[in-house]
Parts: sequence; structure tokens; C-alpha cells
Amino acid sequence: MNIRKPKFWDLKKPNLTSYLLTPFTLPLIINNFILNKKNKKNNAIKSICVGNIYIGGTGKTPSTIRLYEILKKIDPNTCTGKKFYTNHQDERLLLEKKTNLISENTREKIIEIAIKNKQKIIIFDDGLQDKNVNYDLKFVCFNSENWIGNGKLIPAGPLREKISSLVKYDA
Repeated sequence: MNIRKPKFWDLKKPNLTSYLLTPFTLPLIINNFILNKKNKKNNAIKSICVGNIYIGGTGKTPSTIRLYEILKKIDPNTCTGKKFYTNHQDERLLLEKKTNLISENTREKIIEIAIKNKQKIIIFDDGLQDKNVNYDLKFVCFNSENWIGNGKLIPAGPLREKISSLVKYDA
């Protein structure tokens, strides 16, 4: 099943529908506030997350692969991590083909396996909203066509977090 996002999400400014849905963003705002706690970093491995705050394709997987290619030249003990989702098969297959991928049901388990395999750097494709992992570096990807869409939070728009949250990320 392929669910499509509403067309009004990608408008350059909010429309009547997005304004009507704005009150329903409150649970997401509360969730983001509660989960915005700092977890300890795992000092046994350096972790990088390539994620987004926008629903949909923003180029995370190609960015992860390119970052892997660069870092692999610096340290051969570099791998990528992708949490296992059945609907992310294409991304996982691409990462398996082009990188040293570890895929499990939790990012904590992925880190555990990477450390056991003596990896020094792990690059996660996705996971910015997973507050169980405190990454050493966090990158946010955007699609240059859609940018932030109408700038509203789900369900009024395509954003998982307010655009002001970008200050807590590295690039």
C-alpha cells in the first residue's frame, strides 16, 4: 500500500485546509517536547545521522552513501545503519549494495553489532526523531523543490518538527 501525502502540504504557504488542521498538530508538539531529552552518547563508536524533518523523499539515502564513501577513505572501519522497516526495502537494498550495512529492529541493536564488529564510525540513514540515540553529528536533508512545503506540522503540513528545531542539528 502506497499512501500519498496531500497536495496542499507542498504549497508554498498554508491554505484553508492546513489552517483547519493546525489544532491537530498539538499531540506532535507535545510529543516532540517530551522526547527532546538528551541521552548519553556511546563513546565506543562515532555516530552520524542523516535524517529529515520533512515527510517524504529528501535524499537521505544518497547522502548517506556519499558520506560513507568519503569516510570509508579516512577510516575503513565505517558502516551504515538502517532500522528495519518492511516498506524501506529499496533503500535497504541500495545501502547493502553500496555500503557496509547493518539493519536491525532498533538503532541500539545496530550500534551494538557495529561495536562488536569493531566499527569506529556508523552513519544512520534516517532516525533524527529517535531520541533513544544521541548522535555525534546530525544532518537534516531537504528536497530543493519542496523545501518545507507549507511550513506546517503534520497533519496540517509535511513537517515532523517546527523549522525552528533546526538549531539543534549540526548541518
